[in-house]
Amino acid sequence: MTEAAFLNAVGLFLLGLLRFSGFFLYTPVFAETFIPAQVKAGISAICALIILPHLISTQTLPLLSIPEYGVMAVKELALGFALSYMVMVVSATMRMAGGIIGMQVGFSFVQVADPSSNQGLGIVSEFFQLAGTLVFLVIGGHLMLLEAFFKSFDMVPLAGLVINGGIVEEIMLYTRMIFVCGLQISMPVVAIILVGDVALGIIARTVPKMNIFQLGFALKIIAGLWVMMVIMPYLNDIVKYLLGLSMEKVYLLLGEMA
Repeated sequence: MTEAAFLNAVGLFLLGLLRFSGFFLYTPVFAETFIPAQVKAGISAICALIILPHLISTQTLPLLSIPEYGVMAVKELALGFALSYMVMVVSATMRMAGGIIGMQVGFSFVQVADPSSNQGLGIVSEFFQLAGTLVFLVIGGHLMLLEAFFKSFDMVPLAGLVINGGIVEEIMLYTRMIFVCGLQISMPVVAIILVGDVALGIIARTVPKMNIFQLGFALKIIAGLWVMMVIMPYLNDIVKYLLGLSMEKVYLLLGEMA
């Protein structure tokens, strides 16, 4: 191997490592805080080594100055982060749906420590997030995500990344899915609780001496848990749908970045 070929291989490896590092920053499962940073760096390095022979045979780094290589490195980190963010929206949507349900049922005051975000979350939000993550692993979402990311090296070469305002706008518009889909998932519980509140209001006007607050609190919990039990069998289809949307946006984003 000549010196030029060796330097090209090292440069490809380092840029691939940066892209994988940005990718594992927010990717579901891989980005959990209980996974040590050394393990994440090791996984990124292993993935970069796995794809290095393919990069050597298909790509060649251009001759650039040191500042230009620095800009290229930042772009690779940004691409990995953008792709991981597109899929992170799935877990954020499940967390959003759980937060709305917990607020409606009355469990919002019950907080648990979330190791992935180092902050307190409602118990229903944590439950939906963990359930969504388990379904994500069972249906092979992590393998689909890794496959798409490996394909990104062919769709967007290491020296061919283009970042413009349209890409940023697309990511911001896609973020709306957190609120729209989260509200859609929680809508059955919201509807049941709303109907229950109307019924309790009628009862309160009919029987003024009845303790409506105490009765309503118990009925909201029972109704909310019952609707959650009805929703759970459809959780697999919900996560598949959200993951399908995310993968479509990932490939769309790669096409715009090329």
